[in-house]
Amino acid sequence: MDKSFLKSINILYVEDEDEVRELTSSFLSKFVNTMISACDGQEGLDIFKKHYNDENLENIDLIVTDINMPKMNGLEMLAEISNIDHLIPSIVTTAHNDSSFLKEAINQRVRGYVSKPLNMHNLIDSILVVSEPKYLRDRLEKLNKELELKVEKKTYELKSILDAQDNLILVINDDGSFEVNQTLLDFFGYKNIEEFSESNTCISKKFISKNNYFILKNDAVWFEEIMKLEDSKRVVLMNNIKGKEIIFRVNIKSFMFNTKHVVISFTDITDLKHYTYELQYKATHDNLTRLLNRHKLNDEIDKEIIRENRYVHGLSLLMLDIDNFKQINDTYGHDLGDVVLKDISKIIQDSIRSTDFASRWGGEEFMVLLPETLLNEASQIAELIRINIEKYKNKTLDKPTTVSIGVSQFKVNEDNVDTFVKGVDLAMYEAKQTGKNKVVKYEK
Repeated sequence: MDKSFLKSINILYVEDEDEVRELTSSFLSKFVNTMISACDGQEGLDIFKKHYNDENLENIDLIVTDINMPKMNGLEMLAEISNIDHLIPSIVTTAHNDSSFLKEAINQRVRGYVSKPLNMHNLIDSILVVSEPKYLRDRLEKLNKELELKVEKKTYELKSILDAQDNLILVINDDGSFEVNQTLLDFFGYKNIEEFSESNTCISKKFISKNNYFILKNDAVWFEEIMKLEDSKRVVLMNNIKGKEIIFRVNIKSFMFNTKHVVISFTDITDLKHYTYELQYKATHDNLTRLLNRHKLNDEIDKEIIRENRYVHGLSLLMLDIDNFKQINDTYGHDLGDVVLKDISKIIQDSIRSTDFASRWGGEEFMVLLPETLLNEASQIAELIRINIEKYKNKTLDKPTTVSIGVSQFKVNEDNVDTFVKGVDLAMYEAKQTGKNKVVKYEK
């Protein structure tokens, strides 16, 4: 048997014969970590209590004791010690071999028995056999505690990492329980996860139904539903503790560790979305007038022509040109010209319907696309615009500002984009050539 583990154990040796105690202690001390000696049962009991209760003293792992001693014999001492720690192993050394002694020794859970006079090799063998189970048990407990501490440390480190993230993080366990990071609690204004759990059966209840943001429309599992969407559509809208709407991109990962876990991360993309909207707006709108630009209106014309070819509900187009605009720029300068362009644009936008599209076509020219509109109705809208612009007053200008307007209706099976635009351009040109400040319909 491997004796190396003896170097880690501490033995309490109780013997009333001084010479035997000293010789045995000297011999055993070569093999064990610590030898502690006592001259009788009472002293042995006192020493054990002291080591048991004092955290600064090493624990006693094994008791080797004589039987017949003054003040308190060995078996009485073991009985008292058993009341304190019934798992402590013990060995008795005695010349007694009667049955009453053996019965009492069994009652005190004595694990070993060595006859006197002592054979040191037999004593060592008994110590090995008796102390090994406790050594292994203590070693296992120590390893378990070390493992628990490591797991606790790693758990704390992981939580610290999650709490330090800017993203809102939610971990859903297989049994339906969940964990969240501090960022998520702070976002909604909860002190701890218990308070969050009491207030929310599911975080999807926090999603705001608005625009094109994801919202759960049935009793399905929300994160399974959102995973069916393409990445660009995995976007939700939630209010923070201050009631401010924040846009989040949702990222979902699952992993297996004993059971299945789903890790959901909410990334704040509010600024990115606003920046994207701003870029999209700049790409589709005229910088000066804030109307649609020519490129965007061409896209809308293409879409509406497709619809018109299918449903034939009517599709008309207006082209407006500010009369004598060059004179305004030459006389008053381009700054005032820009003011006039912006004012005219607002009048146009205010004069049309929400379903219509107003665009700055170029320079002082404007175009208005009128879906679901026949030629006569389009002419009425054009006349309203003309009148409203004629009413426009600018204290710097000495003359009223007027526009010439052409009107054209798309002819199914006859027109295409080019002929449609060319027709309204011809009508506007005719209005300019025949007196200005008027509306002219293009009719083939």
